[in-house]
Amino acid sequence: MAQPITLVFLTTASVSPWSVPRDFVVTTNHTVQLVGSGGNGATGTSGTTTTSGGGGGGAGFGLLTYSSGTITPGTTTIPFAVPSNAVTTGAVWEQTSSGTTGNYTAGSGQNASAGTAGAAGFAAVATGSPTIVYTLTAATSGGIGGTGGGSNTLGGAGGGGCGGSASRGGTGGTPASVGGAGGGGANAANTGGVGASSGGTGAAGSSGAGGAGGAAAGGTGSAGTGNSGGGGGGSSATNTAGSGGSGHDFSGVFGLGGGGGGSGGKITTGAITYVNGQGGNYGGGGGGTGCQRTAATSITLGLGGGGLIVVQFEYVWRQMTPEMWQPRDLGTTDIIGY
Repeated sequence: MAQPITLVFLTTASVSPWSVPRDFVVTTNHTVQLVGSGGNGATGTSGTTTTSGGGGGGAGFGLLTYSSGTITPGTTTIPFAVPSNAVTTGAVWEQTSSGTTGNYTAGSGQNASAGTAGAAGFAAVATGSPTIVYTLTAATSGGIGGTGGGSNTLGGAGGGGCGGSASRGGTGGTPASVGGAGGGGANAANTGGVGASSGGTGAAGSSGAGGAGGAAAGGTGSAGTGNSGGGGGGSSATNTAGSGGSGHDFSGVFGLGGGGGGSGGKITTGAITYVNGQGGNYGGGGGGTGCQRTAATSITLGLGGGGLIVVQFEYVWRQMTPEMWQPRDLGTTDIIGY
């Protein structure tokens, strides 16, 4: 008889180790999904030869299926680590650091810099000989962030999308003119679009649609829907890029993140206010900043989305007498640290 399945979501707010519940079924339907964090987009430089900011890298992904090893319900505890954005560490299962042998790790996307893309988070790997053995059913890298650059000529680059069970993440768009580039899609190898003075369209992920780019005269880029990328901002003194979509790949709340769009640039002097697209939750890379002939009055950084670990397992359905009953949510989802 099949038992009910539950999901546990471990976020940056969760505390290691995870305690295996007493009603945990070891042998069937136990999987772990690892999502690294997304890298931050770069602010770039200002002046006569201003360099636009690159997009942050998207997170790597891994789907682990239980194979062997001792898990004792109600007794075993499993260490883990969930990364926040702007870190070099990944999402780790069976240790609290990827540097300690005997773990599974999905890499985090890296931060961008002026004119340089943030590197993609690496596909999940096993390091050493973990005590509890899983099969790497799926392992994909994130999308590389787009490359900024130029000499007072380019908008900001788009952030990379998060990898997923079907595909690596899409690459963030690399701007071709002063409009900001779109973010890459998650779980789909689609690259963010580029515009001229207008912003580029965000790339489609495995769900939803990429956000539209902002119009040339101060246009605001739209956020991606599902896990698709955000649109780039239009070229002007004040513009806003769209954030990457936060997908529902795992539940109605939790999913994979698309890359944020880059803000547009301004090649003439004058006050500037830029808002870069945020990387979607979870694991999307943030968008970069457009060129700034005059140093910006205000820049809102394109932050990468945080990491996530999703634990799936069957639990034993126990028929209880009223005297034995203790309240328990018998739905499909438990949330930890959200």
